[in-house]
Amino acid sequence: MSLSSLQRGLEILSEVTRSGPMRVDDIASALDIPVSTAYRYVKLLKESDFLYDIDGVYSAGLRISSRDEQTQKQHIVEMAASTMTRLRQLTNETVILTVRVQAAALCLERLPAGRTSMLSFYRGSVRPLYAGASATALLAYAPPDVIASVRTGSMRRFTALTPSSERLGQILPTIRSNGYAVSEGEVDPFMVGVAAPVFRHGHCICALSVAGRQSSIQGQRLDDVVEQVRSAAAELGPRLESDAGSGAWMTEEGW
Repeated sequence: MSLSSLQRGLEILSEVTRSGPMRVDDIASALDIPVSTAYRYVKLLKESDFLYDIDGVYSAGLRISSRDEQTQKQHIVEMAASTMTRLRQLTNETVILTVRVQAAALCLERLPAGRTSMLSFYRGSVRPLYAGASATALLAYAPPDVIASVRTGSMRRFTALTPSSERLGQILPTIRSNGYAVSEGEVDPFMVGVAAPVFRHGHCICALSVAGRQSSIQGQRLDDVVEQVRSAAAELGPRLESDAGSGAWMTEEGW
C-alpha cells in the first residue's frame, strides 16, 4: 500500500531536517522515490514555507523551526526595533535585519521607506550569502567551511553584477577590513545596499542594512549612509551583549 501524501511529505521533511540541505535528486535517492515525485512534493513544501530553496538546494523552512528558534527570532527583532526605526528616519530608505542560517541569509525584519520599493528581499525570505550587502556582510564573518561551501557551490547570477566566486574572494576581505559591505545591483537592478555586521562578544550575530535606489544613494550620500549604518550596528551590539540580549539569536557554533 502506498504512503499517503501527508506521510510522504513528512518523510521528506524528516530527511532534510536530519541530513541538512539537499538537492531534489538526493532526496529522491534517500527515500527511494522517483525524482518527479520528489519534485512535486518539494514544490508544495516550498510554497507552504516548510522548505526553502537556495540555488536548487533545499533546507528546513521557517514553519518547522523549533520554539526556541522562533523565540530567538522574535527577541532579536524586538531588541533591534528602536535602532532600525531610527536608522530609517535618518536615511529615509528601507532598513533590513538579517541573520545567517546555514548558507543562507534570512530577512527577519524589513522597515520599508515610504515609497514603492524595488527590493525582492522581504520579511521571512531567504537569499544566498554571495550576493547583496545584507548577505555578504554575514558571509564575511562566517566559518571558513561555510565560505568555502558558498564559493564552490552553484552561484546563480541574478544580474550581470552578481559576484562570481573569484570576485567574492576579493569582496570578503574588503568587508572585514572596512567593517561594512556595499553592493550595487547584485540582486535587484539599480538598487544599492549598505550593511554592517553586528557583533556580540566578537561573534557576528546579524547584519543591519539600508537599501535604496542608486539614484538616491550615491556620492556623498552613500558615504553618509555608510556611517549611519555602521553607527547603528555599533549601537545594537552592546544591547545584544547585555543580559536581556544574550538569548536574542544563537549562531550555529553553539556558543
